[in-house]
Amino acid sequence: MSDSHDSSRRHKPKHAALERLGLSLPVTQADVKQAYFAKAREVHPDHGGTTEKFVEVQRAFEEAMAYASERGKRLPWLGAQMTSYLDQLRAVELIEDWGGRVVVKSLDWLADTVGEDFALLAEQLVEIDLSGTNFGDAEARALGAEVETLPYVHALNLSGLGMSDEGYRALPRMGSLKTVNLHGTRTTAALHKQLAAQAGMERVETDGWLKRLLG
Repeated sequence: MSDSHDSSRRHKPKHAALERLGLSLPVTQADVKQAYFAKAREVHPDHGGTTEKFVEVQRAFEEAMAYASERGKRLPWLGAQMTSYLDQLRAVELIEDWGGRVVVKSLDWLADTVGEDFALLAEQLVEIDLSGTNFGDAEARALGAEVETLPYVHALNLSGLGMSDEGYRALPRMGSLKTVNLHGTRTTAALHKQLAAQAGMERVETDGWLKRLLG
Protein backbone atom coordinates (compact mmCIF):
# COMPACT_ATOMS: atom_id res chain seq x y z
CA MET A 1 0.00 0.00 0.00
CA SER A 2 1.36 3.43 -0.92
CA ASP A 3 2.10 6.21 1.55
CA SER A 4 -0.69 8.32 0.05
CA HIS A 5 -3.21 5.57 0.81
CA ASP A 6 -1.91 5.25 4.35
CA SER A 7 -2.22 9.01 4.79
CA SER A 8 -5.83 9.02 3.58
CA ARG A 9 -6.73 6.24 5.96
CA ARG A 10 -5.16 8.05 8.91
CA HIS A 11 -6.85 11.37 8.21
CA LYS A 12 -10.33 10.18 7.27
CA PRO A 13 -11.69 9.30 10.75
CA LYS A 14 -10.30 12.52 12.19
CA HIS A 15 -11.95 14.56 9.47
CA ALA A 16 -15.18 12.69 10.14
CA ALA A 17 -14.87 13.71 13.78
CA LEU A 18 -14.59 17.36 12.78
CA GLU A 19 -17.61 17.03 10.52
CA ARG A 20 -19.59 15.39 13.32
CA LEU A 21 -19.00 18.53 15.38
CA GLY A 22 -19.84 20.82 12.47
CA LEU A 23 -16.24 21.99 12.01
CA SER A 24 -14.02 22.45 8.97
CA LEU A 25 -10.28 22.96 8.58
CA PRO A 26 -8.31 24.66 9.96
CA VAL A 27 -9.35 24.27 13.59
CA THR A 28 -7.91 24.94 17.03
CA GLN A 29 -8.62 23.15 20.28
CA ALA A 30 -10.71 26.14 21.36
CA ASP A 31 -12.87 25.69 18.25
CA VAL A 32 -13.32 22.01 19.07
CA LYS A 33 -14.35 22.71 22.67
CA GLN A 34 -16.87 25.36 21.64
CA ALA A 35 -18.42 23.09 19.01
CA TYR A 36 -18.48 20.16 21.43
CA PHE A 37 -20.37 22.03 24.15
CA ALA A 38 -22.99 23.18 21.65
CA LYS A 39 -23.38 19.74 20.08
CA ALA A 40 -23.38 17.93 23.46
CA ARG A 41 -26.28 20.05 24.71
CA GLU A 42 -28.16 19.30 21.51
CA VAL A 43 -27.87 15.49 21.73
CA HIS A 44 -27.84 15.02 25.52
CA PRO A 45 -30.57 12.62 26.73
CA ASP A 46 -31.83 15.29 29.15
CA HIS A 47 -32.55 17.57 26.18
CA GLY A 48 -34.34 15.09 23.94
CA GLY A 49 -31.29 13.35 22.51
CA THR A 50 -30.13 9.78 22.94
CA THR A 51 -27.30 8.12 24.80
CA GLU A 52 -25.99 6.71 21.52
CA LYS A 53 -25.73 10.14 19.88
CA PHE A 54 -24.17 11.64 22.99
CA VAL A 55 -21.49 8.94 23.01
CA GLU A 56 -20.82 9.61 19.31
CA VAL A 57 -20.29 13.30 20.01
CA GLN A 58 -18.03 12.51 22.96
CA ARG A 59 -15.91 10.23 20.78
CA ALA A 60 -15.79 12.86 18.03
CA PHE A 61 -14.66 15.42 20.60
CA GLU A 62 -11.76 13.26 21.77
CA GLU A 63 -10.60 12.53 18.21
CA ALA A 64 -10.97 16.16 17.13
CA MET A 65 -9.02 17.43 20.15
CA ALA A 66 -6.17 15.04 19.37
CA TYR A 67 -6.24 16.16 15.75
CA ALA A 68 -6.22 19.86 16.61
CA SER A 69 -3.37 19.36 19.06
CA GLU A 70 -1.23 17.50 16.53
CA ARG A 71 -1.95 19.61 13.47
CA GLY A 72 -2.35 22.96 15.19
CA LYS A 73 1.38 23.07 15.86
CA ARG A 74 1.87 23.72 12.15
CA LEU A 75 -0.40 26.78 11.97
CA PRO A 76 2.19 29.34 13.22
CA TRP A 77 4.61 28.05 10.58
CA LEU A 78 1.93 28.34 7.93
CA GLY A 79 1.20 31.92 8.93
CA ALA A 80 4.86 32.77 8.51
CA GLN A 81 4.58 31.61 4.88
CA MET A 82 2.30 34.51 3.93
CA THR A 83 5.06 36.96 2.89
CA SER A 84 6.89 34.30 0.90
CA TYR A 85 3.65 33.24 -0.78
CA LEU A 86 2.75 36.78 -1.84
CA ASP A 87 6.24 37.34 -3.27
CA GLN A 88 6.03 34.07 -5.13
CA LEU A 89 2.58 34.89 -6.50
CA ARG A 90 3.82 38.24 -7.79
CA ALA A 91 6.85 36.57 -9.40
CA VAL A 92 4.66 34.01 -11.19
CA GLU A 93 2.40 36.77 -12.52
CA LEU A 94 5.34 38.76 -13.89
CA ILE A 95 7.11 35.75 -15.39
CA GLU A 96 3.95 34.60 -17.16
CA ASP A 97 3.29 38.16 -18.39
CA TRP A 98 6.74 38.06 -20.01
CA GLY A 99 5.87 34.75 -21.68
CA GLY A 100 7.82 32.55 -19.29
CA ARG A 101 6.80 29.24 -17.78
CA VAL A 102 6.87 28.05 -14.19
CA VAL A 103 6.46 24.86 -12.19
CA VAL A 104 4.75 25.20 -8.82
CA LYS A 105 4.83 22.30 -6.39
CA SER A 106 1.81 21.69 -4.16
CA LEU A 107 2.14 20.10 -0.73
CA ASP A 108 -0.92 17.86 -0.90
CA TRP A 109 -0.55 16.60 2.67
CA LEU A 110 -1.16 20.14 3.96
CA ALA A 111 -4.67 20.17 2.49
CA ASP A 112 -5.49 17.30 4.85
CA THR A 113 -3.96 19.25 7.72
CA VAL A 114 -5.23 22.80 7.38
CA GLY A 115 -7.61 22.79 4.41
CA GLU A 116 -7.06 23.51 0.73
CA ASP A 117 -7.24 27.32 0.99
CA PHE A 118 -4.54 27.51 3.65
CA ALA A 119 -2.43 24.87 1.89
CA LEU A 120 -2.05 27.29 -1.04
CA LEU A 121 0.20 29.40 1.19
CA ALA A 122 2.79 26.65 1.20
CA GLU A 123 2.95 26.08 -2.57
CA GLN A 124 6.52 26.24 -3.86
CA LEU A 125 7.74 27.81 -7.09
CA VAL A 126 10.48 25.34 -8.05
CA GLU A 127 11.26 25.94 -11.74
CA ILE A 128 11.44 29.04 -13.96
CA ASP A 129 11.88 28.86 -17.75
CA LEU A 130 12.27 32.17 -19.58
CA SER A 131 13.92 30.79 -22.71
CA GLY A 132 12.36 32.01 -25.95
CA THR A 133 11.12 35.27 -24.40
CA ASN A 134 12.37 38.86 -24.59
CA PHE A 135 13.39 38.79 -20.94
CA GLY A 136 16.58 40.81 -20.46
CA ASP A 137 18.40 43.04 -18.01
CA ALA A 138 15.53 45.53 -17.71
CA GLU A 139 13.03 42.80 -16.90
CA ALA A 140 15.46 41.20 -14.46
CA ARG A 141 15.76 44.51 -12.61
CA ALA A 142 11.97 44.87 -12.57
CA LEU A 143 11.53 41.37 -11.15
CA GLY A 144 14.22 41.94 -8.53
CA ALA A 145 12.60 45.22 -7.51
CA GLU A 146 9.25 43.49 -6.95
CA VAL A 147 10.46 40.25 -5.33
CA GLU A 148 13.38 39.96 -2.91
CA THR A 149 13.78 36.20 -2.73
CA LEU A 150 12.45 32.98 -4.29
CA PRO A 151 13.68 30.39 -1.79
CA TYR A 152 12.41 27.19 -3.45
CA VAL A 153 13.50 27.66 -7.08
CA HIS A 154 15.98 24.91 -7.99
CA ALA A 155 15.97 25.16 -11.81
CA LEU A 156 16.38 28.37 -13.84
CA ASN A 157 16.47 28.45 -17.66
CA LEU A 158 17.63 31.75 -19.18
CA SER A 159 19.04 30.27 -22.39
CA GLY A 160 19.06 32.45 -25.49
CA LEU A 161 18.33 35.68 -23.60
CA GLY A 162 20.27 38.91 -24.03
CA MET A 163 21.10 38.98 -20.34
CA SER A 164 24.37 40.24 -18.87
CA ASP A 165 26.01 39.67 -15.50
CA GLU A 166 24.31 42.83 -14.25
CA GLY A 167 20.90 41.49 -15.20
CA TYR A 168 21.50 38.14 -13.55
CA ARG A 169 22.62 39.75 -10.31
CA ALA A 170 19.47 41.89 -10.28
CA LEU A 171 17.26 38.78 -10.08
CA PRO A 172 15.67 37.76 -6.76
CA ARG A 173 17.87 35.62 -4.51
CA MET A 174 17.40 31.89 -5.14
CA GLY A 175 19.06 30.01 -2.31
CA SER A 176 17.98 26.53 -3.44
CA LEU A 177 19.22 26.81 -7.02
CA LYS A 178 20.70 23.58 -8.41
CA THR A 179 20.72 24.07 -12.18
CA VAL A 180 21.09 27.22 -14.29
CA ASN A 181 21.04 27.38 -18.09
CA LEU A 182 22.86 30.48 -19.38
CA HIS A 183 23.56 29.16 -22.87
CA GLY A 184 23.48 31.99 -25.43
CA THR A 185 23.42 34.82 -22.87
CA ARG A 186 25.93 37.67 -22.50
CA THR A 187 26.99 36.50 -19.06
CA THR A 188 30.72 36.10 -18.42
CA ALA A 189 32.99 33.28 -17.30
CA ALA A 190 33.50 35.11 -14.00
CA LEU A 191 29.79 34.81 -13.19
CA HIS A 192 29.71 31.20 -14.36
CA LYS A 193 32.54 30.28 -11.99
CA GLN A 194 30.85 32.11 -9.14
CA LEU A 195 27.61 30.21 -9.73
CA ALA A 196 29.39 26.87 -10.07
CA ALA A 197 30.98 27.41 -6.65
CA GLN A 198 27.65 28.26 -5.04
CA ALA A 199 26.52 25.84 -2.31
CA GLY A 200 24.11 23.21 -3.66
CA MET A 201 24.74 24.06 -7.32
CA GLU A 202 24.86 20.94 -9.51
CA ARG A 203 25.07 22.28 -13.08
CA VAL A 204 25.70 25.62 -14.80
CA GLU A 205 25.10 25.35 -18.54
CA THR A 206 26.93 27.92 -20.69
CA ASP A 207 28.38 28.13 -24.19
CA GLY A 208 31.73 27.03 -22.80
CA TRP A 209 30.10 24.12 -20.95
CA LEU A 210 28.44 22.98 -24.18
CA LYS A 211 31.69 23.19 -26.13
CA ARG A 212 33.49 21.10 -23.50
CA LEU A 213 30.69 18.54 -23.59
CA LEU A 214 30.80 18.25 -27.39
CA GLY A 215 34.58 18.21 -27.41
